[in-house]
Amino acid sequence: MFLNYLKIAYRNLLRQMSFSVINIVGLTVGLTCCFLILLFVRHELSYDTFHQKFDRIYRISYLPKFAGLTEPLALTPPPVSPLLTGAFSEIEKSARVYRSSATIEIPNPQQTRPVKFDEERFFFGDSTLLDIFSFNFRQGDARTALKDKFTVVITDEIAAKYFGTQNPLGKTLIYEGQHPLRVTGVVDKFPDNSHIHIDLLSNYETMFATESDLVRENLPQNWVISHGYTYVLLRPGRSPESVNARFPKFLLDHANKQFAKDIVYSLEPLKDIHLRSDAQSGPEPSGSMTYIYVFIGIAVITLLIACINFVNLSTARSLKRAKEVGIRKVLGSEKKQLIGQFLGESVLLSSIALLLSLFLIALLLPVLNNLTGKQLTISYFLTNGWLILLFVGMGLLTGLLAGSYPAFFVSSFQPITTLKGNFVSGKARGGAVRQVLLGAQFVASIALIIGAIISFQQLRYMKDQPLGFDKDFIITANTRNDKITNVFATRTDSAYLRLKAFREVLLKNPHVKEVTLSTRRMGDGAVRRNVVPEGHTPDDNLFVGAMGVDHNFAETYGLTFVAGRNFSEAYPTDKTSAFLINETGVKQLGWKSPDAAVGKSVNLEGKQGKIVGVLKDFHNQSLQNPIEGMLLTIDQPLLTLFSIKIQPQQVPETLDAIRQEWDRYFPEKVFAYEFVDQNLAQRYEREQRLSKLISYFAGLAILISCLGLFGLVSLVTQQKTKEIGIRKVLGASVTNIVRLVSKDFVILVLIALVIASPVAWWAMNKWLTAFAYRIDIHWWVFALAGLLVVVVTILTVSFQSIKAALVNPVKSLRAE
Repeated sequence: MFLNYLKIAYRNLLRQMSFSVINIVGLTVGLTCCFLILLFVRHELSYDTFHQKFDRIYRISYLPKFAGLTEPLALTPPPVSPLLTGAFSEIEKSARVYRSSATIEIPNPQQTRPVKFDEERFFFGDSTLLDIFSFNFRQGDARTALKDKFTVVITDEIAAKYFGTQNPLGKTLIYEGQHPLRVTGVVDKFPDNSHIHIDLLSNYETMFATESDLVRENLPQNWVISHGYTYVLLRPGRSPESVNARFPKFLLDHANKQFAKDIVYSLEPLKDIHLRSDAQSGPEPSGSMTYIYVFIGIAVITLLIACINFVNLSTARSLKRAKEVGIRKVLGSEKKQLIGQFLGESVLLSSIALLLSLFLIALLLPVLNNLTGKQLTISYFLTNGWLILLFVGMGLLTGLLAGSYPAFFVSSFQPITTLKGNFVSGKARGGAVRQVLLGAQFVASIALIIGAIISFQQLRYMKDQPLGFDKDFIITANTRNDKITNVFATRTDSAYLRLKAFREVLLKNPHVKEVTLSTRRMGDGAVRRNVVPEGHTPDDNLFVGAMGVDHNFAETYGLTFVAGRNFSEAYPTDKTSAFLINETGVKQLGWKSPDAAVGKSVNLEGKQGKIVGVLKDFHNQSLQNPIEGMLLTIDQPLLTLFSIKIQPQQVPETLDAIRQEWDRYFPEKVFAYEFVDQNLAQRYEREQRLSKLISYFAGLAILISCLGLFGLVSLVTQQKTKEIGIRKVLGASVTNIVRLVSKDFVILVLIALVIASPVAWWAMNKWLTAFAYRIDIHWWVFALAGLLVVVVTILTVSFQSIKAALVNPVKSLRAE
């Protein structure tokens, strides 16, 4: 019996080859897209689960309300961690981790130029971190690896990078050109699904030992600064809620009384950090559950469209098999046998689609990785037994579900009616259901198109939005690795003299327009610092962003003044007692207008001075964040970051010339430069990927819908063969025939547009709320999406309609 079913299914597949191909292609594309997205979602949900104590690890988030923040930070002050195990019985271990990009080199007296690299994933950490996280040691002892200062644990990749095939244990790496670090351990690098990746991990006390006396005096006692990450390991069975409830008392007992009441600490589960955390300044860009829901929705919609195609074509095609069903029933076939036959054919098609989709998954994984920034491989799929079972099960279940309605629909045909030849087709026999299903396809396609258009508009808006400063053809390069300890750096003018000499050399190059110095890169925000403006007291706890700059910073970046003047070397006091402030800062500090702010006194953490100029607001952060108050001050001993504005011509040659001078003036530091505009564009990488993903799947949804529509129109025109022939005999033109066939489908698209528009508006409006600066959603977006689907529908329908209309009516009527 089974072989007979299989044989009949195979014959029907060949007999109706065009419809079989359409069904197989649609299911293949739907299954491939769905499973690719599920692979990505599964990867996102698996973040940090490789840690053995995953369910007991938490990170402390820090909300300094006194600084005017409304969202917590992932960074905490340094004094917190050492006190936690004594203050909370629930906490078994606690560890601090501080990220500090570093220049690392191998000591080699025989080389005139040492081998050195800038390492972005260099961390200082407490030794207890090795007890909290699961580091897989290849060499060394986890119990002693970070016990002493000036020791470092490295990954196997770093070991190969610096030492090749040599045994790295006991070898030395030079930190920042002067501090030797002894390698005490080699570990496997954390997998891709980790919220933090550590390439080099040095003892935490090494950080203080390599910094100035000012850092060692201030940082360990500073309860305000957001410095590093603090991870804790709770004892088995202990609740994080009990720790959170006692944090306020902990702060009142230990923190600065001036700020303690306005500080909020809370424990974030490790499992929530990547997708559910709202803490800012994490070690790496995080994901979003909202995007996960979007991806799952797209996967379901794509597979649903493919299934709808299958159902529509199968039910429509089944009308041509009515006599077959009638004969089978007369010969004694039971309804369940007929259902089994048609379900078997459905599963056969889905099985073929399943095999083809496996090939497509391997082919398209690189595309998915490019879209999502992940590193998924086909081995990730093939080595997970449950993923293979899910894949096969999903394919077969799709075939069963998609084939269920056609199977029950066909098996319900009455044999007497079908054998008499007056079997009714059209709306009376499943046409209404097919229209509803086809309408659902159009709704999904239109909604995806609207989403793609709006996301593209928002991204273009962010790219084209005036930032209030020049960003083109400006490169930045830091002479010292950017870290928070620079705030406490020893103030000496000797380093600045070297920076100034380098700048003067660069300005002699005709392709270098301007060179300035600052403490931070433009667009990276600013460190919030305590300020006491005129008319206020220290108890007011006012905080604004502050950045150290040089005299020509505003000129280099093209900043606009609305009141007062720029810094000038003609005023010697500007170096020690002058500030620039932006318009938002003027409002934040309570001054009535920019003109009124000029001349006001300001104390910035001990530096007393006056406002000499007010700048027009500029975006020093992503457009997802509103503009904040900001102070600029000249602090020459702390300036380490060069901003070099170059001519747009001969850029490679100019960069080579700058590199040569850099190596001469700063031999201890790699010339690692970034273009400001490219750095700013990277801030929207996640949104760009989402926009591309929606666009691609909108295209696929339309493609699958068109395949189904093409097959459905083919069947409709076959059913209307006699009608079309009669109309042509009576004088109907090709245009009339096309209009006849197209009318119902176009009406269906318009109804779908009415349904899809409010749904898409709601979803995209909610997505846009994440941006402080956003576009307005215009009516023409919905009209354009509807028009696009109408045009594609008409083109698809017209192809088959014109083909039917051009057939000789004599042949049509004779065939009837």
